[in-house]
Amino acid sequence: MVSQHNEQILRIGGGDVQVASKGSGEALVYLHGAFGYRGWHPFLDALAEDFTVYAPVQPGFVDGAPGPADIDDMLDLTLYYFDLLEALGLEAPNVVGHFLGGMIAAEMAALRPTSVGKLVLAAPAGLWLDDDPGVDYFATPANELRNVLFSDANSEAAKYLMPEAQDDLERGTQIIERVRSLATVGKFLWPIPDKGLKKRMSRIKADTLVVVGEQDKIVPPSYGGEFASRISGATAQTMTGTGHMMMIERTEEFAGVVKRFLRG
Repeated sequence: MVSQHNEQILRIGGGDVQVASKGSGEALVYLHGAFGYRGWHPFLDALAEDFTVYAPVQPGFVDGAPGPADIDDMLDLTLYYFDLLEALGLEAPNVVGHFLGGMIAAEMAALRPTSVGKLVLAAPAGLWLDDDPGVDYFATPANELRNVLFSDANSEAAKYLMPEAQDDLERGTQIIERVRSLATVGKFLWPIPDKGLKKRMSRIKADTLVVVGEQDKIVPPSYGGEFASRISGATAQTMTGTGHMMMIERTEEFAGVVKRFLRG
């Protein structure tokens, strides 16, 4: 069954941005990470049962949108998202961000505390622990990515997100998308993701939940407590039996964690 959702194109920062949406009720903006940015995934359907979900494709991940060359640093990227909220007519929506999206969400909440409702940071980037750095996925070979992103590389969830290429054309497309993703994310996270967010996190006023996967190899679970300790009143939760792509591995569980928190 194909999920029915809305698609719109907005002109932001000199380029077009694709925004998918579905649902009713309070606004929830989902900012994706380095993987799983294409398509409307089942966990978004689950969130749309309770909220109006907006899921933009981040700059640089697809053709036609402003790319990394148009956005110099995290400040530019954060301001870009404030422009997007304005274009969508959203005032202080709830924001859920994964990995790079979590870092952007935290920056938004720090720079303009009144422009964000509640905040969910899922496996967020932005901090660096010398004694627990996590796997360098920039250096991870393509054939090992499933093992890095999922607790079970052979699960249906892993195959759903990263299917085996059926021919050379499909294989070439996957390579192009991986290179584009690495180039885009690398501009903001390489060589380490500490770009000064830790100096601004005390400014965050939003009710905040940090969610990490027990078996996440990219953002180890220790980062949950580290993030939460730097945000007043924040809480951290570890999802057992999940890796980096927790929302794909445990769709209903992840959506349930987010919905319970946002409902208060």
